Amino acid sequence: MLPTTKSATRSTYRRLVFLATACSFAIAEFTLPAIADEVEFNRDIRPIFSDTCFKCHGPDANTREAGLRLDERAAAVEDLGGYAAIVPGNADQSEAVARIESDDPELRMPPPDSGLVLTADQRLKVRQWIDQGAKYQRHWAFEPITRPAVPTEFDSHGAIDSFVLKRLEQADLEPLGPASPATQLRRVSLDLTGLPPTIEQSQRFLAEVQANGLDAAYEDAVDRLLQSPRFGERMAWQWLEAARYADTDGYQNDGPREMWRWRDWVIDAYNRNMPFDQFTIVQLAGDLLPNPNEADLIATAFNRNHRYNSEEGIPIDEFLLENAVDRVDTTATIWMGITVACARCHDHKYDPFSQREYYQLIDYFNDVAESGRAIKFGNSEPWIKTPTDAQRSEFEKIQQRVAKCQTRLEAAEADLAAAQQIWETATDFATLPPVVSHGLDHFFDFDSPDKRVVSKGDALLRQEGSITPTARFGNTATVSENNHYELGKIPGLIGNGRFSIAFWMAPGQTDTGVVLSNEQRGTKREGILVEFVDGHLRWNINSRWISGVSTVQTNRVFELGQWKHIVLTNDGTQRAQGMKIYVDGILQPVEVIRNTNSNTANRNNGAAIRIGHSPHVGGWDGQIDELRFYTTRTLSDDEAELLAVADSPQTISAIPTSQRTALQARLLRAAYLEHTDNAAHRRLLSELQTAIAAQTKLWDSLPTTMIMEDLPEGRPSFVRTRGVYDQLGEAVTAGVPAVLTSANQPADRLGFARWLVDEKHPLTARVTVNRYWQMLFGRGLVNTPEDFGSQGDLPTHPELLDWLASEFMDNDWDIKAILKTMVTSDAYRRSSQVTKAHLKHDPDNTLYARAPRKRLPGNVLRDQALDISGLLVERIGGPSVYPYQPAGLWKEASNFTYKVGKGDDLYRRSLYTYWKRTLSPPTMALLDAADREWCSVKPRHTNTPLQSLTLLNDVTFAEAARKFGERILQNGSDDDERIAYAFRRLLCREPTTTETSVLKEALDTYRDEFSQSAEQTNAVLSIGQSESLEKYSAVDRATMTVLANVLLNLEEATTRD
Repeated sequence: MLPTTKSATRSTYRRLVFLATACSFAIAEFTLPAIADEVEFNRDIRPIFSDTCFKCHGPDANTREAGLRLDERAAAVEDLGGYAAIVPGNADQSEAVARIESDDPELRMPPPDSGLVLTADQRLKVRQWIDQGAKYQRHWAFEPITRPAVPTEFDSHGAIDSFVLKRLEQADLEPLGPASPATQLRRVSLDLTGLPPTIEQSQRFLAEVQANGLDAAYEDAVDRLLQSPRFGERMAWQWLEAARYADTDGYQNDGPREMWRWRDWVIDAYNRNMPFDQFTIVQLAGDLLPNPNEADLIATAFNRNHRYNSEEGIPIDEFLLENAVDRVDTTATIWMGITVACARCHDHKYDPFSQREYYQLIDYFNDVAESGRAIKFGNSEPWIKTPTDAQRSEFEKIQQRVAKCQTRLEAAEADLAAAQQIWETATDFATLPPVVSHGLDHFFDFDSPDKRVVSKGDALLRQEGSITPTARFGNTATVSENNHYELGKIPGLIGNGRFSIAFWMAPGQTDTGVVLSNEQRGTKREGILVEFVDGHLRWNINSRWISGVSTVQTNRVFELGQWKHIVLTNDGTQRAQGMKIYVDGILQPVEVIRNTNSNTANRNNGAAIRIGHSPHVGGWDGQIDELRFYTTRTLSDDEAELLAVADSPQTISAIPTSQRTALQARLLRAAYLEHTDNAAHRRLLSELQTAIAAQTKLWDSLPTTMIMEDLPEGRPSFVRTRGVYDQLGEAVTAGVPAVLTSANQPADRLGFARWLVDEKHPLTARVTVNRYWQMLFGRGLVNTPEDFGSQGDLPTHPELLDWLASEFMDNDWDIKAILKTMVTSDAYRRSSQVTKAHLKHDPDNTLYARAPRKRLPGNVLRDQALDISGLLVERIGGPSVYPYQPAGLWKEASNFTYKVGKGDDLYRRSLYTYWKRTLSPPTMALLDAADREWCSVKPRHTNTPLQSLTLLNDVTFAEAARKFGERILQNGSDDDERIAYAFRRLLCREPTTTETSVLKEALDTYRDEFSQSAEQTNAVLSIGQSESLEKYSAVDRATMTVLANVLLNLEEATTRD
């Protein structure tokens, strides 16, 4: 927080505000002048019916009263037994008119207790419409897009301006002239890049204006801005808000996730000017494209950005549905601007979407191969590794290192073979340690006394051959139903850690029974459980029974008494997919039984290892031998194959070399390399093992991204009665609302995505260009970008909207081209200086006689402050960062602690700020950023004292003022020059004489006060982590800090003029 300097700062603010151009808008009733006397259903009647009638007499058949439907003409004019609700051409004979004009509360519509009332004007409109023939129209937004003719009376203007000027002419309003060149540059720079122009950019632009004229210079400047990498970052912000991007899952735990590689993809897509149709298809269905590449898969993370619940005990089916619902609602809002979510529980009450059609949409998004319960700390399935280019390069270098080690090993074959031959004759194999010993933490051969092996009951170490004459393993651990072994606690057998278990097994029972377990005794049963179920070998990793379990089971069944070698490996990703079972060295196909192991565990999790027993399941009859635990690594396919070789190295060494099988030869070679006294040969193996370990370590550290990937068998979809997950109604298949198509239904998600961007689709292009218009003009041509249905606003310029939509599609969905068309229009480039006539006749500026003045959004305010101060670190992409925020804030509302970043991380663009879904970054939340709980396509606009306090005192803004103050000191030899520099850098203009005078007087006051208070001076200069410029006196630096703080908080600085 910046210390106050008595009343000087407040006085300066008041005087500057008086000098600055400002507007205050009075609230007034305002209706656009009617274009024609004819009453139109879409323009005049549908809004009335939608607000007051459709709830009981609209599309929802389940709540329709008296069998009357007013949203369709055929039903409205139907003979109801000698009368009709609407008699076209005769309002006096229309029951609807009689009811809405009735004074009898028993007859009046809407009923008095509904709280809905038609005004006198509305009742008159209905009467006039019926008398004129009660002509119904299909809702405007569902009509096909046709390219309207551009008004010819404004030939000297572009298409946008021709439509705007025609509407202004009808309203008898005169447009303002263009804004100053400097204002136009600042405006378009902020709108297209989210940052103001530098002094050098402004000077270049003004020089080009002098040389080539304003229009040419402006167009060149727009082209440069569209090619700037800042463009992609600016566009990504609003897409992230729409896509509900966050760095956490939401709900109760709100644990971290990792999705920033999708954010990088979005930035890159905008900067490469990916056509919007392709932008759509890859995000909604990139995984279904033929041979999708990594970028196509990353793009599909769009529909994995939703909240995801990791809470214990949740009904899995409920949250599978919630995930699909979120995808449908978000997709419908962003691409179609329709509120289909209203049809989840019943037919839509205002628009022609049935509940059945809603669940048909659900079916496109219902097949995702997800478990229904989120991982608490990390990404939930399905996901893929998504390294950056730098990480990929590093990984390739390690792969090359592994390959070189393998090559060196192969090149030494002759030496190795010769040395091994000598070694075989000289080695005492009886004392040889186990083979495949790298990472082997615990080995039980049961052949010699081992104090770790404790018999419980009558369990015994049975001699080889007691069950089968082919056993060749010495003693075996033999257990029965009531007898088992305990081997002590073995750490590391957890879902979020790499480990492997290997053993020989001869089952005496396969219908049921526990082979291995370290489950704890409590109800959570944390630990592993290897058991037989109906002849199949089943392996569980439990973090909390039964809601947090990963379980896989072999497809094959096992025979009694047959020795089989088993290897179980886990890759630490908490996925059933990461659990493998090998039988006799062969990777087994498995069935995933459970896949909800969302909890992480520490390495000491679990009880003592038991052979043949679990306190929760019981015992088992069978034998175990050669039991191995690798608690930090995952064995490879080759290693699993080697361990399954039944012959010992000693046995193999007795076989002539030419008669050994390939596996026998490999096992003996492994024994030699691991245990030879030849240091050079041992090093060949150890270097390879080290390289592979480094490769695995890097692989495990690579970022992942949750993607869309469908189950091969799909998942059935049903209408849910009243929207409740377990109230299954009619089964449905994928389809789109009938009102939006007359063609064949898209068969899958890819077909659905292509349908959205088909030129015949009535909504996608309209909705998209409307959001771009909103981005540039502060409000859309349709001011309800989230709702193009009956409850939404009508377009102020319907022909312009359709022209923009047609232009967008005809130019191959070129985003940069449509934005350039908008920002080069006169409507965009006009002055924003409001006149009394404009305030009176168009207070909301819906006719665009002037340019809108918009307060900068929170992310742009922060980025501008960092940029102006020289603190901004412009690096594209990467993980989210942790800028300043109040200490202890997370602790108040979650189990997590916020750790403020250091160095560059404090000064990245706001786009990269770590976003906790249930507790948004406080500065951004106060400055109206979307909270990312759900899709948001319409920015909030509020004006509160807390916002002013934030801009004045938040650490980021205060530190930016300190560093801006230093730059002001550096760029002038006296106060006049310094004030002029500050205005040019921040506001892109020169200060007036009066402004300079006011600020110089303020500077004198600040200097006096700081000269008298070292404490205040030090407090100002200690704000933030960045170093202070010691070449200037402390008083001068503190003085300029307060000046910079004043300027950064000017209305002109916080507004896009």
